[in-house]
Amino acid sequence: MQSAWRVMDCTQLRGKLRYVRGRLRVCREGEDPVEIPLAQIAVILLGQKATCSTALLFELAKHGISVMLCDWRGIPVGALHSWSDSPTFVTRRQRAQVSMSVPRQKNAWMQIIKAKVRGQAHCLDVCEKSGGNELRELAKAVRSGDLTNIEGQAARKYWQYLFGGEGFRRVPGAGEGRNSQLDYAYAVLRGFVIKSICSAGLSPVFGVGHHNRSNYFCLADDLIEPYRPAIDCRVAQLDIQGSSLGKDEKTALVQAVHSQFNGGLTIPSSIDEFAQQFGLYCESKERVLATPIFGGYDEKG
Repeated sequence: MQSAWRVMDCTQLRGKLRYVRGRLRVCREGEDPVEIPLAQIAVILLGQKATCSTALLFELAKHGISVMLCDWRGIPVGALHSWSDSPTFVTRRQRAQVSMSVPRQKNAWMQIIKAKVRGQAHCLDVCEKSGGNELRELAKAVRSGDLTNIEGQAARKYWQYLFGGEGFRRVPGAGEGRNSQLDYAYAVLRGFVIKSICSAGLSPVFGVGHHNRSNYFCLADDLIEPYRPAIDCRVAQLDIQGSSLGKDEKTALVQAVHSQFNGGLTIPSSIDEFAQQFGLYCESKERVLATPIFGGYDEKG
């Protein structure tokens, strides 16, 4: 049984993975091999540039280690899970996720929406726009499950305050201007969220706020919400207001997604932590979902 939740990210590895006496041996091209006890590993993210033996896959299954098969972007597209008699970290967590009570799901969605709206308020402050305090008051009104749709009320005000001077209207998939910039940055961000969810042993299918049979990544569309304002803020600060979305613009948007969140961890690293927190919440190891807020708990809130 694993003694710790450890994720081995081999999505960019050029080399070989081998099994050696209860250990995973990582042989990176041009470097000395590194060995990690299998008892410490919960998940391995495997990219297309790495090779591994069937003997290793067999031992990973015996130790209850899940293997996520990732595409060139590092986003999992499939998984190998053990059929061992003893429940693995991943199976225990996913069982807890699926059996989570409706009140706990609604409470999680409430915390996510509160964080999103507070983050939008902070974004307006940073961009020296009005409306921040108005959104903070709306955030206080969010209740379990957000049945009164504070999220939608806040969004209408938020986009008008943030880009209203540009004659902007938020239309996903519009394909030009600020809409195309936001769509591209969100797509990059969503890839990191999907990766973090799978790394945390969660199923991306089962969301708490998003429910759509045709969407395999409902949970990703839930957990991405608190991070959107941080991306909006970076987009608003970029001097790329034209309709084009060329190589330079895309590079700037990717860098925005990799920027620091609240001056600490990078956004992808913060997402990793949030996904793990959600996993603990599913398992009832946390009473309340600790949700990241862009700008943190500022004095105005």
